[in-house]
Amino acid sequence: MQCLQIQEGTAEWQKIANEAARTIPGRENGGNCDIKNLSRGSKVYLPVFVDGANLSTGDMHFSQGDGEVSFCGAIEMSGFLELKCEIIRGGMKEYLTPVGPTPLHVNPIFEIGPVEPRFSEWLVFEGISVDESGKQHFLDASVAYKRAVLNAIEYLSRFGYSKEQVYLLLSCCPCEGRISGIVDAPNAVATLAIPTAIFDQVSCNSPNKLFSGHFKGCAFYLLMCFFSCS
Repeated sequence: MQCLQIQEGTAEWQKIANEAARTIPGRENGGNCDIKNLSRGSKVYLPVFVDGANLSTGDMHFSQGDGEVSFCGAIEMSGFLELKCEIIRGGMKEYLTPVGPTPLHVNPIFEIGPVEPRFSEWLVFEGISVDESGKQHFLDASVAYKRAVLNAIEYLSRFGYSKEQVYLLLSCCPCEGRISGIVDAPNAVATLAIPTAIFDQVSCNSPNKLFSGHFKGCAFYLLMCFFSCS
């Protein structure tokens, strides 16, 4: 496969620089959302803004925690996707009402597939929107989640792990991150729930006992549905 080479400074290059949708972040047309629940059997409803739009997929993860907090800390993998694509005529009007002044103020929706990690016992860490220096960040859920992650790192580092190891663990294990409270100003409350089943043992009497995760690989089957404006 050959990559398309566009010479910098040309009219075509400038058009791409001005208009192309960056796919590093999650965005209105999908992007790099890094949602761990998008797995086998999921249905994804994506808005379409351009006639003749194409579809690309990638960045498959064997296992990932909510937030992928160490940026590239999920367990990356090679694999294949078997996709079924369908265009829903008029779907933008029927399903995705813009919350804002332009048609771009929409976001994808999805249905979770039947195959995802299921656990019944969790160790949960709370964080609020007050940073390490004591500064209040009014209802900032990202600060609250960061604090929950830091609390988990601090706690688990007492059981034989380095803080770097815990940091990577939280990025790749199937932990659950949630905005648990956003209504009581000034503090947003976020929680990070770690499934205790990924550990052999967490005990002060056995601080060097390492965890073992048992995650089975699978192929991913997604149903991709696209909304058209007409």
